[in-house]
Amino acid sequence: WVSDVLGALASDTDDDAVLRDTLRIFLENDAAHETAAAKLDLTFNALMTRLERAVARRGRPIDDRVDVELALAACLRYGPAVL
Repeated sequence: WVSDVLGALASDTDDDAVLRDTLRIFLENDAAHETAAAKLDLTFNALMTRLERAVARRGRPIDDRVDVELALAACLRYGPAVL
């Protein structure tokens, strides 16, 4: 299910882990760019670049936010076992 929801973003790589974490923090903060950037210690532009890469790796927009948040929470909780 996690792979179905996250697409290629569900790969067990360091780069995808950073993108998943970025997307998770962004969504946990009600998609507030400034808040997420501050929590990740990133500039606004760096955050936007990561979010664009995460969506590109996923292969589709975040129209199913609840599913994405649950899949990201599963990744955080269970790690590579769900990837």
